[in-house]
Amino acid sequence: MNIKSLNRWLGALIVLTALALAWNQFAMEKSFVVDAASRLPVNTVDDRSSGGKSVAAVKTENGRFVMDCTINPGYEWPYCATAFELGRAPYGMDLSGYDTMTLKVAYEGPEPQQQVRVFLLNYNPKYSSQKEYESAKVQEIFYDPGRDKTLTVKLSQFTVASWWSNEHNISVQNAGLEFDNVVALQVSTGGKVVPGAHRIWVERIEFRGKLIAPATFRLIVIGLWMLGLIAYLFGYSVSTRRKLLATHRSRLSLQRLNEALQLEKQSLQHMAHRDPLTGVLNRHGLGEELLRLSAKGDKKLFPLSIVFMDIDHFKRINDGHGHGVGDEVLRGVAEMVQGDIQRDDLFARWGGEEFIILCPGTEPSQAQAMAERLRRAVSVRDWPHGLRVTSSFGVSEARAGEDLGESIRRADGAMYRAKQMGRDRVELHLVHGRGRDQDAA
Repeated sequence: MNIKSLNRWLGALIVLTALALAWNQFAMEKSFVVDAASRLPVNTVDDRSSGGKSVAAVKTENGRFVMDCTINPGYEWPYCATAFELGRAPYGMDLSGYDTMTLKVAYEGPEPQQQVRVFLLNYNPKYSSQKEYESAKVQEIFYDPGRDKTLTVKLSQFTVASWWSNEHNISVQNAGLEFDNVVALQVSTGGKVVPGAHRIWVERIEFRGKLIAPATFRLIVIGLWMLGLIAYLFGYSVSTRRKLLATHRSRLSLQRLNEALQLEKQSLQHMAHRDPLTGVLNRHGLGEELLRLSAKGDKKLFPLSIVFMDIDHFKRINDGHGHGVGDEVLRGVAEMVQGDIQRDDLFARWGGEEFIILCPGTEPSQAQAMAERLRRAVSVRDWPHGLRVTSSFGVSEARAGEDLGESIRRADGAMYRAKQMGRDRVELHLVHGRGRDQDAA
């Protein structure tokens, strides 16, 4: 296989990967619908089972479920509910693969403002009993259907009913949300209802999620890429000869830094060492500091790791909140990085929202860990105007005798790969053997 064929094969693999990730992100969805056409068993539940006097009945009318409920005094917390049977204990329906629930529900009652409660009852033999219907874990949300006749919520927004946890003395280990064995879905009157006639219409309830979870899909893609990369490297090794290692010393490579930084000598001579906005090194200052370190010899420099950092969607911050807020974000990022790097590390603003960190005496895996730590710190920090700021990183290694510009370009390429793979991540580019290189997430 010649180089041209290998490149075509690799290009096709990149295109297929991009299409697969886009398909998983914007399509590849599954749904489960509860409506009159789904023919699920439907019944009513009211407070008579608890000694109350409220009465509920359900019917199908114009393609909708209609529950008529007469709330009567007699029970401390009177209620009526339409119950959809999703399974029979101990066997229910696994809804853990769904992310959202869309409710198309209406309510009419004597209260000035109605409130609907939606329950998902999950059966778990650790605390549930087939003989006791209410032993299934009660997970609920509350909302006003008069204001949101169609409402979409995440399943993660449900909460375990505190009264149910207290009644069943649930341990901390079993206190969280569970949707892997749901036996019933209930649409109920609110927690505080007044006596009188109540009516709830349930037109449609839809659960939506991914056929394959994005994290699982990405692992599959990464595994396929690893197999493809092995095949590509094998073909490349057969069709090409190994590149000769450069024999010039690291000092010569560092002296050529001006070329890698793509700045003319005259411009470098007039630039200050520090970026006026963030106070960190600029490109000129970075070059001067590198030359100073190189005078101490290779043992002080190598192993040398390079970290390229870029603030995600920075243009949106400037366009949406103004350059003043953008400058505040740049200063904040620079301050965080300076507070985390080692004493001998060199940190500089590369341009715009891009920064570079050169880490003498640091292995690539250590630089990757540092970058991951910085990525998390940036994403969880409280930023002005409620902004959520994330950043993408590319990590590479520089070898003695190699043109430093090549090392910087590898780190820059890894950073752009992080952008392409969804941003807010760290990508590592390793160099192995004689002229072979490898990308690692």
